[in-house]
Amino acid sequence: MAYINLIYNKRSIAILGGHFVECFDNTLYGFFAVLLSSVFFPPISVDSQILASFGAFAVGFVARPLGALIFGLIGDTQGRQKSIIYSMALVSIPTIMIGLIPSYYSLGILSPILLIICRLLQGICIGGEFTGINIYNTENNNYDGLGKKTGILIGIGVMGAVSAAILGAVFSMDIMPCWAWRVPFISGGCLAIVISLLRRNIPETESFTNIANNKKILSNPWKEILTNHKMSSFLAVTISGLTVMPLYCTTILANHMFKELGYSTSQSLLLNTFSMIIDAMFIMVYGRMADYFGFHRQILFGVLLTSIMVFPAFYFISGTVVTIYDVFAFILILVSVGGIINGCAMPYMAGFFPINCRYSALAFSVTVGHALLGGTTPLVCSYLQIITGTRFAAAFWLFFVAITAATGIFLFKYQFRADTNRIAASV
Repeated sequence: MAYINLIYNKRSIAILGGHFVECFDNTLYGFFAVLLSSVFFPPISVDSQILASFGAFAVGFVARPLGALIFGLIGDTQGRQKSIIYSMALVSIPTIMIGLIPSYYSLGILSPILLIICRLLQGICIGGEFTGINIYNTENNNYDGLGKKTGILIGIGVMGAVSAAILGAVFSMDIMPCWAWRVPFISGGCLAIVISLLRRNIPETESFTNIANNKKILSNPWKEILTNHKMSSFLAVTISGLTVMPLYCTTILANHMFKELGYSTSQSLLLNTFSMIIDAMFIMVYGRMADYFGFHRQILFGVLLTSIMVFPAFYFISGTVVTIYDVFAFILILVSVGGIINGCAMPYMAGFFPINCRYSALAFSVTVGHALLGGTTPLVCSYLQIITGTRFAAAFWLFFVAITAATGIFLFKYQFRADTNRIAASV
């Protein structure tokens, strides 16, 4: 009942609903990428069209750090509320536009150019939205448990991606008209407008209000970050990468492995959906646990457990005979250890930075971590599997990142723990 009351709180709809829409809009293109390759790109060859479409998808990730710089500066100088209103309102424009852009056959080369511009704008807006909404969730004294709030927030975001996957499957069916794919994009953009209007009524966070009243706002947050928080930023990059790497292994990377194992595209999509649903459930549970065990302890336990459990996880799918039970074991192990980290990572990393530069530092670190470590995970793991001839080799990449994060957390635990406890005590 507590979870239901939290989700349906009037103020929280603008926060939780926004994160759902953000993840929905962001992942929607990925599930339509293959279909849209023949809509927006010249018919040179099927492979060239698909590569171009995936390239447009990657552009959104590349643009995220730029969005972190822009919206981070707004969040640190003008307030968290303004930043998350602007980012949600602006992401509606490119999302709706993708649903309205004429095909290559109607508009010519201008069609893919407009698509890439829209993907760039989506990436810029989302680069500030994800961190902003988590900082707002961390700093604002709305509910009792910070871990519970974070678990629900991140879990609902994952369900937004699940919804995008389901709609991607439904609107790609042969029985659908050729223009049906446009409906989810236009709908997602319209929902973003509604959420941005709802956010106009939410208050500024107590933390930012205090530094504004005391005139401690920095005109240039990056001077403070580069002077005193370089190591904190590096560790935040590493931890944020680990929040998505296990899930990317069970979805994006796994799709290629599932194909090798004889699973069809629809079966792989079902396994992806299963991975994301289970991931959302674990994140909500582990977020709640962080309120009892502490954010520092849970993060350290999560990264250490990840460094160990990646080996049995990939062992299950590395044999000559891989059953469906082995596949489920692989998925469950990775999403369960990833959920330990993801359930409380954002509030924990927020404690690395002072309030007056927190938005800029955390937004940039998270977007770089997601792109540099999370986004490259399928590529790096595939390369390791190719050069070694075994799927088991991919485990070493996750092991390396997890051990790096664990070392940083252990060496600097006193500096970071003090800030994290201060944040937890304030909500």
